[in-house]
Amino acid sequence: MLDRIQQFFNQRIADQAPLDDAARLRIATCALLLEAAHADRDFSARERQLVADLVARRFGLDQADAEDLLALAEQERLGADDLFQFTRLVDADFPRARKLAVIELMWRVVYSDGVLEAHEDALMRKVAKLLGVRPDELIALKLKVKGDGG
Repeated sequence: MLDRIQQFFNQRIADQAPLDDAARLRIATCALLLEAAHADRDFSARERQLVADLVARRFGLDQADAEDLLALAEQERLGADDLFQFTRLVDADFPRARKLAVIELMWRVVYSDGVLEAHEDALMRKVAKLLGVRPDELIALKLKVKGDGG
């Protein structure tokens, strides 16, 4: 898996070909989900699998491609100065319904351990603001996910 990612980076550098918009949006979405998973400073194997499953379903990927996307997004997330580069892409290129879907997926990651911590709540408010999601929409999605059992 990591060999495939390294080959991808090596090929991208060799070709000087930027990622297409769809790939950049997938990475941005996955990076935001990973940020939610890491917000409580406890990124478990269960959370990692949940993120992989969510992006696989959302983007119609098989498990291997979802794992590759996860590894690439994690690398991008770690190299980022802040969330703005990811939220900017989602905000600019996704319609409102997709932005709300990203927020809902993030809530699913946050509530995967059954506990909402202050860092997670602050992250969700920050991302919602950057995506232009109203506070009432953020709360409605939170309650929906909480009612679904996370």
